[in-house]
Amino acid sequence: MIHPSISKIPPRCKEVILGRLFTASATCRVDEISTNINVVVAMSGGVDSSVASHLLQSMADESVNVSGLHMMNWNALDEDCDDDRDVELNPSGKRGAGTTQSDEGETTASIRRRSRTFCEASERDYNDTQSVAQHLSIPLHRVSFASEYWTQVFQPFVESLTPNSPSTTTDVNRNGPSNEQILMPNPDYSCNTFIKFGAMKDYAIEKMNADYIATGHYAQLWHRGYDFAKRFRYNQSSFIEWMKESSSLLEDQVLDAISERPEEEWLLSNSDRQHGVHHRPMLLAGADRSKDQTYFLSGVRTDNFKNVVFPLGHLMKKDTPDKSNVACNTKYRNQQSVRDIALAAKIPTASKKDSMGICFIGKRNFGQFVSQYLAETPAPGPFVDVDTGEIVGYHKGSTHFTIGQGARISGANTKYFVCGKGGDCGVGKDDSNSVFVCNDTHHPSLYTDECSVDFSSFNWIGLGDEIPNDNSFTHVPIPLVRDRPIELFARTRHLQPLVPCSIRWTKRNSSTSLGVLSIEFHKPMRAVTPGQILALYAGAGGLICLGGGPIHRRGSSFMERGLGVSLSMLHPSGNNDLSLLRHQID
Repeated sequence: MIHPSISKIPPRCKEVILGRLFTASATCRVDEISTNINVVVAMSGGVDSSVASHLLQSMADESVNVSGLHMMNWNALDEDCDDDRDVELNPSGKRGAGTTQSDEGETTASIRRRSRTFCEASERDYNDTQSVAQHLSIPLHRVSFASEYWTQVFQPFVESLTPNSPSTTTDVNRNGPSNEQILMPNPDYSCNTFIKFGAMKDYAIEKMNADYIATGHYAQLWHRGYDFAKRFRYNQSSFIEWMKESSSLLEDQVLDAISERPEEEWLLSNSDRQHGVHHRPMLLAGADRSKDQTYFLSGVRTDNFKNVVFPLGHLMKKDTPDKSNVACNTKYRNQQSVRDIALAAKIPTASKKDSMGICFIGKRNFGQFVSQYLAETPAPGPFVDVDTGEIVGYHKGSTHFTIGQGARISGANTKYFVCGKGGDCGVGKDDSNSVFVCNDTHHPSLYTDECSVDFSSFNWIGLGDEIPNDNSFTHVPIPLVRDRPIELFARTRHLQPLVPCSIRWTKRNSSTSLGVLSIEFHKPMRAVTPGQILALYAGAGGLICLGGGPIHRRGSSFMERGLGVSLSMLHPSGNNDLSLLRHQID
């Protein structure tokens, strides 16, 4: 259901919300599409989805039809794009008409400029998508899942930021309520889970008769045991041949990756083939590890990867002299990059810059943006030095800060980093709105080597049969089911170098909880935070993404244990953590 405030939306934005379906190509009408194999590509207007569409269209013939689907999911209900009225923000009524300044000092005029910029950028993306669709001679549909995005992604995330929120947090797969409120996952993670591979996929299948859905993600899917020849017995298209060849190639990669780690032979047992049984798709890292997107895909239910293809999974984003980020198969090293393909095909978006910011919302000042939607105004409080206990400044609300970020304290002579809120930094119980800070990016208070994830909230990918017995846990690694630990790789941030870890399933005899996954990292990890996504990987180089889920608790910090840290023992917090990478290379 579209929000009742839609009548307040300016005409240009209203067209996006009300128009559930548009056909943008004049060269091919929807009613002319045959029904042999229909492939629907999610097209954003960027170079990745444009090249994915081009590659699929190059395989199309009389038996394969390719269509584009463009989503506009942030409806800007109260982000007024055109008129000069005071801005009304969000359905919760946080700010209404007459407001002239935000809690962070942002004026109505600046909000209006930002809102107009967002709408104009959205229209440019749609226009770019139209240009690509016309260039490729494919039909283009435009659809809004604004209501779904608000209720399933954005609103739960914002509510989780509000202390003592009356709503209970459900697990990432919406299996039921949790007894404890934790931060909801990053919107990019939830967006893939509920929108791109939820509402969008359902729409493509139900309204566009899609047999396959494709996106421009840098990831790969091995559709294990899938008999393409049997399903499309009379179809000899290039698309089906590509699917069969890709499946065979990925199978070889997986078997090679497991053979290099004998301790992971249980993967073969979980994936053991039975005659006539289709197993669940297995999510694999993209060939270009510098662009790999499996971290944000780790919350997608395995069954929602059925009939999904990632045409860019085996490609590099751009040519680079350093091929070390290419996945193990050497065949990939000699292929054209995505940018090269776009330029050679004269795709209109070939030189377009990558998009940045929150999924479907764009690049924003996160603190200012989110504060507009909170049910309660963030309470001010002090910055407290975790070492001395002294107040070193004041903030306008702890909601605006995440663990590990720079504190930016006005007038401070020292550069501080946020290491905790309230009493979670080992300085005694503190129920106030204090934000604790430390004076070193590698301070012991920022590091831990333990965390836990609620078992019911972790989304296992790729194990077991398509229709598992709910009581058999065939979708869970066999050693964990048998009360044995397993050695895997993990990351808690997108593109963070993988860290070896030990996993245990601490079971509970309770009707409301299946227990927790206890994770012990082999190196200290920086800024591990509840609500952050923990993704697990197996196979040599972490090829196989086994899934992910929101961190429930972090372990005690090294400061709380009275321990120090040295650069040589720490794990990089990201792929650009130069302070550690340079030291460890030297």
